[in-house]
Amino acid sequence: MRKLWMLALALPLGGCYTVNQAGLGNFITQTVQPGMPLEQALVRMRAEGFYCNTSMAGTVTICTRNQERLLRGSCVERVDLVRSATSTQTLGKIDVMETRCAKL
Repeated sequence: MRKLWMLALALPLGGCYTVNQAGLGNFITQTVQPGMPLEQALVRMRAEGFYCNTSMAGTVTICTRNQERLLRGSCVERVDLVRSATSTQTLGKIDVMETRCAKL
């Protein structure tokens, strides 16, 4: 009976998302790097579950990904892909923004 109780407590906690800003930054720098073609960076970000606004206006492409949290609402991870100053088809810089979570 005790094992069943412990399992019942562990299941809801196993699916919880916790904000790990440093971990997100490390993950992103392993996924995309400055100097790579912007189109390739977008393909990689989408493969990781990000939605990227691909409007050609401006120099920044905003990519976001929702992370659901049980009983506490959702969080939005945001990464800004900045085009190179010398080539609009090349990734120049990556800005990993602060993760924002809904307050319930």
